[in-house]
Amino acid sequence: MFTPHELDVPADGPGTLRLGAVVAGKYRIKRLVGKGGMGAVYKAENTAIGRTVAIKVLHSHLADDGVTLKRFQREARAAAGIRHSRVVEVLDMGVEASGEPYIVMEYVRGRSLSQLVRPEHPISVRRAADIAGQILDALGTVHEAGIVHRDLKPANVLLTVQHGRPDFVKIFDFGIATFVESAWDASTTGDLTPSGRAMGTPYYSPPEQIRGGSVRDPRVDIYAVGVILYELVTGYRPFRGDHLVHLCRSIMNDPPPPLRVFRADVPEAFEAIIRKAIAKDPAQRYQTARDMISALVPFGADPPVDDDVEPTDTLTTDLRTLRERERQVRGERGSVPPAPTAFDDLSGRVVVELRAYLTQRVGHEGIAEVLASAPPDVHARWVANISDHGWYPATLLSVIEIADRRFGKGDRKFVVDAGAHLADAARTAGRLGSLKSPELCFMQLPDVVASHFCHGQAHVTKHGAGYGELEVTRHPRPTLTLAVMMVGFLQRALVLAGAREPDVRLAKVAALGDASDVFEATWS
Repeated sequence: MFTPHELDVPADGPGTLRLGAVVAGKYRIKRLVGKGGMGAVYKAENTAIGRTVAIKVLHSHLADDGVTLKRFQREARAAAGIRHSRVVEVLDMGVEASGEPYIVMEYVRGRSLSQLVRPEHPISVRRAADIAGQILDALGTVHEAGIVHRDLKPANVLLTVQHGRPDFVKIFDFGIATFVESAWDASTTGDLTPSGRAMGTPYYSPPEQIRGGSVRDPRVDIYAVGVILYELVTGYRPFRGDHLVHLCRSIMNDPPPPLRVFRADVPEAFEAIIRKAIAKDPAQRYQTARDMISALVPFGADPPVDDDVEPTDTLTTDLRTLRERERQVRGERGSVPPAPTAFDDLSGRVVVELRAYLTQRVGHEGIAEVLASAPPDVHARWVANISDHGWYPATLLSVIEIADRRFGKGDRKFVVDAGAHLADAARTAGRLGSLKSPELCFMQLPDVVASHFCHGQAHVTKHGAGYGELEVTRHPRPTLTLAVMMVGFLQRALVLAGAREPDVRLAKVAALGDASDVFEATWS
């Protein structure tokens, strides 16, 4: 999967597993590929099925803190649920009896993108755009799953040959950045041993990540792709410094040197794409991976694939079925379903995070366009000061409705993503309850829902290993937007609790005439 050139440390020395050693009772070590700050990478064989795999064994001291280890396991399980041809598949994970965490991944023959970065031989604009477009294509799927890489760099991008295509991209190491950040935070001395300093210098980290540490925002990855693109076509990173402090100051305050300083043949429009991707302000960057791919198409990137023609995933199919039912109800009633009411159904923290979500998805210009179509009272409330501890009218959800109509794809996925954003924010603020297991998380959802929304009484009606049903009854004012948003909220909450392949269905909808909202959930 990895070449020894991927890692700067020689592939020998103490702390390595011996040839023939067996990890987790079934992975026989064949050879050491390389060692780095986080641990070592091995080529191994799954003796049970005869499959060649790659195993990354991490240093045991990174798991000294139990909370850190559990957090890493949740992230790794979420990453294992990603299915994309340009993402290295995570097959297994665990902790050895000696204390070393390990991750088992598919074995891919290839080389690291870092081997292409040479100041004396920068690659062509077309080749760089093609590679960056593939990275962004993978990130689009990753971000849709609610995952942010946060440690994207050339060493975490593989180039292989697939279906006769050279430079076929595979990205990896999801969740490990979170693991190391958490281990660093948990260190009582504020320092790790040299072998544990896996994060290195933050060449690919945006200003907000440097200031705040852990940042769960897809635009962090957009920034990293911009830095990688800059480096591919010039051979140099846009920000440098003699010391870590100087580097961080440069990233936060200095403009990047123009590309023409290094080569004069880079089109101005191509340079503008890079400048936008690495803007200091996240709101000034491309807001989605798809947006940046579209900008790179004229320079060699493959156009983004429109996956709306033949949807096969359960969520998209269910949402489109719901949209069709909504149209039928509209036809029967002769009008649209009731708009969100003026009752105070939304907690202040929900409104604050919905504003952040909208800024992230459509930018300030998009928000201005949306608010221009909103009722005057909604417009005024949306831009007013919001208290986290207050309660606000559900009419504010009409802003999300308008944005969905203008920027969505007709399947309400835009609204579902808003719910997922709320779950991420709740987890960050410690308001998502226990995340020890998906089952425990699901049982606590009624209390979590009540702390965010006031639109009925939520209670768990069915539960067990890998499944559950949540019902919201006694609706004084049912709202379709809020019900759809809850799908994203519940699904993301389960992912954060370690669920793999969660599937949440809105089986009954009070806003469309049912007696209650019923959410059916399954996971593994």
